[in-house]
Amino acid sequence: MHHDIDSAFTCGNIALKNAKLLKDSSLLAESHMLLGYGLETKGNYKAALQNFIIATDLFKKINIKSKLAQCYTAMGIVYWYQGFSNKAIDYYKKNIAICLEINDENGLAASYGNIAIIFDERKDLDNALLYYNKALLIFEKNKREMQTAACLDNMSLIYKQQKEYKTALDFNLKSYKLREHIGDTLGMLASMENLGGIFISLNKYDDAIAISDRVVTIASRLGSKEDIKFAYINLKDAYEAKKDYKSANIILNKLMEIKDSLRNIENANQIAELETKFKTKEKETELSEIKLMQELREVENTEKLKKKNYSIIILSLVGVFILLLAFILLKRFKEKKLVAEELSVKNSAIETQKTIIDKAYLELSEKNKDITDSIKYAQRIQEAIFPSDSNFANLLPQSFVFFKPKDIVSGDFYWVEKENNDSVYIAVVDCTGHGVPGAFMSIVGFNLLNKAIHENKCDTPADILHQVNIDLTETLKQTLEASSVKDGMEISLCKWNRKENELIFAGANTIVYHVNDKQINIIKGNKHPIGGFYGEQLQPFQNTKINIKPNDCVYLFSDGYADQFGGEKGKKYKYKQLEEFLLSNSNKPIMEQRKLLSDEFENWRGNLEQVDDVCVIGIKF
Repeated sequence: MHHDIDSAFTCGNIALKNAKLLKDSSLLAESHMLLGYGLETKGNYKAALQNFIIATDLFKKINIKSKLAQCYTAMGIVYWYQGFSNKAIDYYKKNIAICLEINDENGLAASYGNIAIIFDERKDLDNALLYYNKALLIFEKNKREMQTAACLDNMSLIYKQQKEYKTALDFNLKSYKLREHIGDTLGMLASMENLGGIFISLNKYDDAIAISDRVVTIASRLGSKEDIKFAYINLKDAYEAKKDYKSANIILNKLMEIKDSLRNIENANQIAELETKFKTKEKETELSEIKLMQELREVENTEKLKKKNYSIIILSLVGVFILLLAFILLKRFKEKKLVAEELSVKNSAIETQKTIIDKAYLELSEKNKDITDSIKYAQRIQEAIFPSDSNFANLLPQSFVFFKPKDIVSGDFYWVEKENNDSVYIAVVDCTGHGVPGAFMSIVGFNLLNKAIHENKCDTPADILHQVNIDLTETLKQTLEASSVKDGMEISLCKWNRKENELIFAGANTIVYHVNDKQINIIKGNKHPIGGFYGEQLQPFQNTKINIKPNDCVYLFSDGYADQFGGEKGKKYKYKQLEEFLLSNSNKPIMEQRKLLSDEFENWRGNLEQVDDVCVIGIKF
């Protein structure tokens, strides 16, 4: 793959050089678009966007609307990779406007599908269904069977999230039959994987395990690691639901062994700055072009006047200079013939370059799809470690989770585990960093928490944190001499004895809030985090007992909410403001508290970028 991308770059640069030499705007725009796709594949989003913007400007000037629409889609995908979904939608809508104008129905349906994916990620399921239906109508009308099957499968996932399981099964079955009809083996695997997820939602765990084992067998034969991963996720969820934690842990370890290649994500702020600079430069270029045209007209008028005077002289001396005129005309004829021959050779070279570019463009489009699928699978892997909504609601009926990652994957995660019929463990964990590095740490943290309870038989929150600290230090090979590298995590961990209504808390560089009788109490954990040496040995953690009464509320959280910049002055939200907000709303129903907490965060952030992952758990007793 790397060799093919380098070849595409070589072709793109050769085409760009020839286009500049020949002053061919169409070839120049195609070359910049090809280079943009290559840079996007390598993860160099800033340079990719720069080339797409240049191509967009050129296609506008030469009025090639079909290519302009493709540029808008490519720019939308770059912004989506960076987490700017609103910006991505803006460019998808520009593509839609052009597709409607030039009657490109398939391009229109593709943009509808891209917008539906964003609404699905935002959990705006109604709008996601609306756009999937728009895409489905077009694909069915144009008999695009592969796209129709993919659309039906995605819609089944929406209905599953809406708990309309019968409709989800119907759409999944239609998708599978259509893919079987056209011989789309990988598509059939995707339908089977989604069917496993639906069986889990219907509590048909044995059916989910059977279909997922079948996917693993077929995908292993085909060498499709992405499908194996998704099947492992379903197997893990099914075994956990059956309380077969030994099998679930085996599957989880297999899941972690399958590695996806993720591109490095550059600073997204540079992309926004680049677009602003380019638009400014574009206006300056237009002004320069106007001035240049004026100068050219003046030169042209001067040349016309000279030619007129020259013609008068020629006419006056026609008898004397007739032989000279014939010589001049013959010379000009030969020059034009020579130029025509050179242009014919160059046009042939251009046609050859265009053929190479079209082939490379098709290959890069296919690779773009593969990379997009890899990113989505990486997100699914991390989501696999989170407790299912049904399991969380069953263990903590009066509770909410407000979870908002900064990037596609997160360094924060939440964890709940049942010890026996009387006790439940709850934790909010903030790992070092966010995005891909934080996501790797979150999987390590999840495994160590489960290991502390099920293998090391730790009971109290303090014992669990101490064991996780020991295991993480061994896992990351941290020593006293190398303690300058503070890879680790901050954890708020509670154990709730439901029978005695007793709550025990231990924290690694964290606090929790306890609201009782219209007052908020700040319960502090130890000041050192998990991971790294502080002193000559790993420091222990202490338990704190919290006396719980009916209608009391306890809140666990990471630092992402309080650290968010926003408001009129662009300052941090801070913990004091968070305390006051939670206290003022603690008497309201628990799910209403979550909505208010989400609205407060978005209103405070406004148009500013989210600075960190956010995770808040609220529990009413």
